[in-house]
Amino acid sequence: MKIQTSFNMKKTAAVFLFFSGLIMLLFSCQNDPPLPKEPASVVEQWQEWINKNNFDQARRLSTENAREWIDWISEVLEEGNITDETISVFQKVDCKVEKNNATCFCQIEEMGEIFADTFFLVKEKDQWLVNIPETELETSGTLDSLFQILQE
Repeated sequence: MKIQTSFNMKKTAAVFLFFSGLIMLLFSCQNDPPLPKEPASVVEQWQEWINKNNFDQARRLSTENAREWIDWISEVLEEGNITDETISVFQKVDCKVEKNNATCFCQIEEMGEIFADTFFLVKEKDQWLVNIPETELETSGTLDSLFQILQE
């Protein structure tokens, strides 16, 4: 009887260790920071990740169109061997929300200059995401063509 009890204890300990390790592994894989929930915070976080060339994180706050734009930007920077980071300071962010769409009008300071920019957001599954309109994607394609011509 002692042999079987010892075996059961070892088996229970092994199962406990296995599941403990599995739980620790699952929690260690969740290194992604939590996503902001308000449109203004989404815009600021998205821009910070773009500025730091942290495109994987920026994709988390992006619609499919914005992911396409990020892929284009990433490719242009890679081809040009550009690794510089930019610092954007949001002076003002004013978001107008209508149901699942938001438009954020921003005043941003970069390299000592203040300029206006507009961000479009869409709410999907309770998360605001930056959306790049189709017209911007078309412009990106045109700029990409010009960039390739200049490289030749």
